[in-house]
Amino acid sequence: MATHFITLEINLGDAQGDLVGAIESALAEQGEPLRWAITQVNSDNQTATVEAVVTTHTNAELP
Repeated sequence: MATHFITLEINLGDAQGDLVGAIESALAEQGEPLRWAITQVNSDNQTATVEAVVTTHTNAELP
């Protein structure tokens, strides 16, 4: 298992009112999130910056 620090930019217009769901869905594409936080919101561009720590499995760990 490996941990990674990642940064994502989420389009607030695409969130369709479910910002948490949009963030969790985007993070799931990168691995299993351990924690995440919205660290910046750009109201002009309607985007949110999310920083997260995710875990991924290495090939040696897969059954």
